[in-house]
Amino acid sequence: MNNAALAVTIRQLRTEYNRDRFTQVCHDYVHTCGLPVEESHDRSWNDCYDFLVKYLPTEDKYQNFHLIFEFLMPESLKRADVILLTHNKVVSLEFKEKYRVKKDDLAQAAGYGQSISHYHYLTGEKNMKVLHYLVYTPGDPKGNHDFVDILCPENFTQTIKDILDSEVPMSDEQCEDWIESPFQPLKNMADATLQLFRDGDLPNIKSIREGEIQKTLDRINNVIADQNISKSIIFVSGVPGAGKTLVGLKTVYDHGRPGEEWNPVYLSGNDPLVNILQNTLSTNHVDLEGSSYIQEMKVFKGKYGSSNATTPHNDIIVFDEAQRAWDTDRREPDQTEATILLRIGDRIAREHGKVTIVCLIGDGQAIHVHEETGMYIWASALAGRNDWNVYIPERYDDLFNSSPCCNPLPELMLDTSIRNDFIDVSPWVEAIIDLDFDKAKNLYQEMLRKGFKCWYCRDRFKLPKIVEFVNENYPGSHTGIVVSSHGRATPFGERYKGSYVKAKEAYNWYVNEGPHLTRGASEFLIQGIELEYPIVTFVGDYYIQNGKWVLDPKATFNAAIQDREKIIKNVYRVLLTRSRKGMFLYFPHDPKLDETFQWFANMLQI
Repeated sequence: MNNAALAVTIRQLRTEYNRDRFTQVCHDYVHTCGLPVEESHDRSWNDCYDFLVKYLPTEDKYQNFHLIFEFLMPESLKRADVILLTHNKVVSLEFKEKYRVKKDDLAQAAGYGQSISHYHYLTGEKNMKVLHYLVYTPGDPKGNHDFVDILCPENFTQTIKDILDSEVPMSDEQCEDWIESPFQPLKNMADATLQLFRDGDLPNIKSIREGEIQKTLDRINNVIADQNISKSIIFVSGVPGAGKTLVGLKTVYDHGRPGEEWNPVYLSGNDPLVNILQNTLSTNHVDLEGSSYIQEMKVFKGKYGSSNATTPHNDIIVFDEAQRAWDTDRREPDQTEATILLRIGDRIAREHGKVTIVCLIGDGQAIHVHEETGMYIWASALAGRNDWNVYIPERYDDLFNSSPCCNPLPELMLDTSIRNDFIDVSPWVEAIIDLDFDKAKNLYQEMLRKGFKCWYCRDRFKLPKIVEFVNENYPGSHTGIVVSSHGRATPFGERYKGSYVKAKEAYNWYVNEGPHLTRGASEFLIQGIELEYPIVTFVGDYYIQNGKWVLDPKATFNAAIQDREKIIKNVYRVLLTRSRKGMFLYFPHDPKLDETFQWFANMLQI
């Protein structure tokens, strides 16, 4: 087997393996995987074997259930200690030879359960129930027992009996099929885009294929296919990490017609995101070259926006982060990006007969000058226009009440975050911004129960060690400093502007430079993409003082920004919602940040 060291029934473990043989099999497997094997690992396998032989049920009816050892979790090269299988259940048992409950152990066990539940193909197809436990072999440990179910000698045997009662064992063949089943963790945005444009499909995850994202795509495709509608504009909203960009890219891919005159286009005002996606496709020599289908909004607008410009041959236009549409245009101060895009759509419809615009909306993420008006720009541009069929999430019904042909649809709101292993961090971030300590603490504890971990530190010399930790434990993961562009301090003491990583440098920073910690990514670079383990850095532009958030009067802002408090809140919304697996928080040793650090440290304690 490629994905596990050993699969045996409970009976076989007792009758065919002694401790030495069992430990050697596990040792050899891990070594074959190219992973380090130390003496401590052998001691742990010895301890695990002794515990199971002693405490697994001895009654005959339990003896044919399968145990899987060292099941490989492909997205991290971590290994689940023991998996107990039935026809309907997957039980993950993570063994600890410890006397105290640790936060990392809780998140590890919960994370394994979360990953198997969402990403293991056969588990999803069979709708198997996934359970996860921490097993403390010396006895009932000290510490908080509220986050993950904890087993020890006192309750292990009875708990296993309760799990297996009324269950049916798998056959050897079925067990092997489960072990070798595809394990398909959700890719980061760049890799997911590459997979989409190279292979033609989204990640093969049941909750994506059959869930909200597919329903949203079906609704968009129905509108595109309706030849009785000349001009349509569709707004898709959702929580951070819900997959809005995937929806947009999938729409562009599905309706692409290479070599033909008319084709869709994906637009974004986020130039760094465009740079990363274009380079990802072009560097990997995908047939649909990145620049053909993915373009900067400002370039598209500059080429086609004026009333006497040529008509783009794009009958489907996807505008990502449309909530950031500018409320003015340099060449036409009386126009907004919304009115300009509609004007382009009018010309396409006259020439081609049909146009569909898909606007992807992330609320609370306007971070730049001219972006503060938000969705009102679109409602104003469409007011009184009965030539445009408008499709909106139900939450925007009142805002668009002046649009004659408005259609509120529930499928256009994506409520489930898929970014953090289906853990939605946005309510937690909102509680932080509101300084609701109790709510933030409770939400963090709930995320911890699902496997999300957040670390914090003040020592800058620990930052390279964070990178080492990520590289060693989660190979292939992205990390790096993410920081507000409005601060005047740096993680290392001298003046620092995270935004000096320019848009054209985004791909190189994302792929190569980030882990070196030489420069950080500002909200402009990081918005729209994500890192598995970002180092979110507080640099004193926004900090807690006397129980309230305070905006540093020396923070640097564009003079045209009208509501600095709103913008800075959105900046930290962006920074704190970019993680895919976990997050590091760094507070430099600045007295101004002492209260901020203490608030977070207390909130993150379990």
